[in-house]
Amino acid sequence: MSARRSLGSPAHRTLRRIWRRLERSSAGPLAWRLRLVPRTLRRRAARLVGRAALALGGPDALGIADRTTSTRSSWGNLPRTWQVVPRPRSIDSNWPEPPAMERADRVVRSIYATGERPPVMDLAQLEALNEEYRAKPLVTDAPGFDQVSREDRARRRLLDIHNSIDLADKRVLELGCGAGFEVWYMSHKFGADAWGLDVIERAAWTTLADERTHYVCADIALGGQFDDEAFDRIVSFSVLEHVVHPHAVLTELFRILKPGGIAYISANLHRGPRASHIYRELYFPFPHLLFSDDVIQEFREKHSGITAGASWVNRLTWAQYEDYLREIGFVIRSLRFSEEPLDEALYERFGDILGRYPRWDLTKDFFHVILEKPTTGAAPGSAPRS
Repeated sequence: MSARRSLGSPAHRTLRRIWRRLERSSAGPLAWRLRLVPRTLRRRAARLVGRAALALGGPDALGIADRTTSTRSSWGNLPRTWQVVPRPRSIDSNWPEPPAMERADRVVRSIYATGERPPVMDLAQLEALNEEYRAKPLVTDAPGFDQVSREDRARRRLLDIHNSIDLADKRVLELGCGAGFEVWYMSHKFGADAWGLDVIERAAWTTLADERTHYVCADIALGGQFDDEAFDRIVSFSVLEHVVHPHAVLTELFRILKPGGIAYISANLHRGPRASHIYRELYFPFPHLLFSDDVIQEFREKHSGITAGASWVNRLTWAQYEDYLREIGFVIRSLRFSEEPLDEALYERFGDILGRYPRWDLTKDFFHVILEKPTTGAAPGSAPRS
């Protein structure tokens, strides 16, 4: 009995965890050979190996072996410091003195000084550009907001994702459900126990709600609305881009999703050509990147009577979303993008602004990702992020 208690003691469990980390580190082969050495010598050698590993790999040398590269973010797997082997030679404190000169920073020439001034991005420029694109708008068939259009859009969305993730007879949450037609169809057509959540309550909810169709007005980033592992499926259509704290939201979705559960998420990317969400009024790509929100608001007040700029969209790139998802613990099952060819003439014309962004990002309008919560092993990341 005492032997069993000793094997299960906290100290013994800690030693076993250290040993497992050591096995998976670069010092693993040497660690296994040490098992053949008597215990006393083994302990001394283990301390030496541990010190050597820390000296070579930095503070994260042992801890990093315990992380899974498939679920952790790329930066989470990197050591804090690194040094070449052999070590760089020492540099003494005797520095040579450069020649003395006046105004060393005086500009002699610049390959970018062409004499051309960048265009002034004011209301007049916006109006002229919009008129230029009126006959060739970015979006030729904008989605409608009437009930028939919403119902048709809901049916097409649900059939598409059902063929991938199976919504039938599941407990499903829609994040950002809007008027709630997708939630109603999931319960009435797919037999799901369907829940919709949004920060804005819609008039349709009262009419659509029943024993299997539920609506909740809340901010999921604050947590507490649902129990752990409450849902088999989570879906969200072009909502995450409007979330102020996407890391907190994704962490909460991971918590309430059952192990083995699946989430489908689509979201608009800030650097995409449609991210302003006002393509019914502004016909050219990237108005939110080219013009300040004050100029866009001035245009909308003058032409539409609307006192607002472009829609608020968080500025995360797909690379940042992907880091969040992997750090939190999701497994990415599939990924695709809705893309638009880059308008080369516009890019060349306003290269001083659009050239600040990678061309790859400028062609990506939306991402569509299917995620799975692993049944074992992965846990949400703990670092608070926004």
